[in-house]
Amino acid sequence: MTPTQPPPAIDAVRRSLDLTPEDGAVRTVLTLTTPYDPAPAQLWPLLTRPEALAAWYGPVSGDLREGGRFQAPGGAGGTIEAVEAPHRLELGWEYGGVTTPLSLRLDPEDDGTTSLRLRHTLLIDDATFARFGPGAMAVGWEIALLGLAAATDGWRTTCLGSVPAPSPSWLAGEEGAAYVRAWSVRWAAAAVAAGVDEETARRGEQETAAAYGAASLTS
Repeated sequence: MTPTQPPPAIDAVRRSLDLTPEDGAVRTVLTLTTPYDPAPAQLWPLLTRPEALAAWYGPVSGDLREGGRFQAPGGAGGTIEAVEAPHRLELGWEYGGVTTPLSLRLDPEDDGTTSLRLRHTLLIDDATFARFGPGAMAVGWEIALLGLAAATDGWRTTCLGSVPAPSPSWLAGEEGAAYVRAWSVRWAAAAVAAGVDEETARRGEQETAAAYGAASLTS
């Protein structure tokens, strides 16, 4: 992997990756775990109320109750499969005509903080996986977790300071590009650890970073 000096907030997230080959595709399980200073009850409204979601994630509309349907930015949407406030949210995440399971878990820590775990299971076709690896979707969730941290000052203890809000203009700038590169490197490393060969993982790293750079220029 390309050696880089990582931005300070990059290592606030722990990442794991499970890969299972299937017929013409790779079943990909992304798990991102990170601490937040606020307690679960304080974080919960930011994940479940449209006006709060709009402040850090983007416009989300619909019936945000168990059994309801919702629309999210970028053409995504889905259904709310299960709710256990303020600790668990299970979604059927719909994008491009495909529905995949997405879960958010908020576990209280002894010091009053929260351990948040995001897990998304995807079925990525072989050609897309060979080009991008897990990074294309994973970096999107990295951006979301950074946005939540910025909105809540939730990584102050972890990072010993505030973190940037990942607006489109920030992502298009030098600092945003450095974050995207660091995220891409880390997901490529996770792919190698999960059994992907180095050349394919490195290609995914480069293609993912390039894709997010191109997207930020057209935002």
